[in-house]
Amino acid sequence: MTGTNFPIVLDERIIEDFRQKGFVKTDSSLTSAELIEYAGAVDTEVAIRTAADQRDLSEKSTYEQSFIQCMRLWETSEAVRALSCHPGLAGMAAQLLGVNSVRLWQDQALYKEPGGRETTAHQDETFWPVGKAPLVSAWIPFDAVTPENGAMAYVPGSHRAGSLRTVDITHQSEPYDILRDPKLRGAQPQWMNVDPGSIVWHDGFTVHQASANRSDSTRRVFTIVYIASEARRVKPWPCFPLDREAIELGESLRGTGLPVLWPPSQTLPAPPRIIGEKSGPQQRPQ
Repeated sequence: MTGTNFPIVLDERIIEDFRQKGFVKTDSSLTSAELIEYAGAVDTEVAIRTAADQRDLSEKSTYEQSFIQCMRLWETSEAVRALSCHPGLAGMAAQLLGVNSVRLWQDQALYKEPGGRETTAHQDETFWPVGKAPLVSAWIPFDAVTPENGAMAYVPGSHRAGSLRTVDITHQSEPYDILRDPKLRGAQPQWMNVDPGSIVWHDGFTVHQASANRSDSTRRVFTIVYIASEARRVKPWPCFPLDREAIELGESLRGTGLPVLWPPSQTLPAPPRIIGEKSGPQQRPQ
């Protein structure tokens, strides 16, 4: 792994900003060398996983028109594993969450094609059976991102509202508009321009959305979701990372598919022996 030294100690003002707003941007979190290495690795893995799909954007489902989604790339690509299990980033996640240890919940590439539709506003954590466990997502662009090509917007303070209704972003017919939920008290999304090397972090309960891609290029973004190591399964509904590890209701997270990333080990975690689905809408996307 190249580049960034660790631990990376965050300024207390950044941590407090995250606590108050539910999202924060950290500039220059990855070096230029790291970006080149990681972007190439993710591009390669996405190309492998989507090689058989020759459909035009118009032929895809509403969900697929929002982005190309490939999940758990760390399990099938050693090169991507260096990013998904990056100790410096994991340490930043632990600081933002105020916990001593974090696990990898999932990683995913979210590539929004030219003409790709907006991503409907939603929360992440309501989709997963982990209750109110401390959880944060790192949103890592490989190219400059603005509202013109698929930027993210976050509702400041919305994480304090806790669990709202789960939004089914796979359909346009969902009658519930989370942005009008009275618990948000009229707060409006804040759009974020992000340059390569910077990362936007958001709490698992922060309401967020993404704009359509009106540019001529694919918006390339990689996300890593971190969860407090001692989190428990609090709901029985199907959930691939938990079901694969046979984690029962009330049990703590464990297993090679949910590796501890902070504190870091001397070597990158080994992937599970049984590889799950390579792509598709199995988890709530960002």
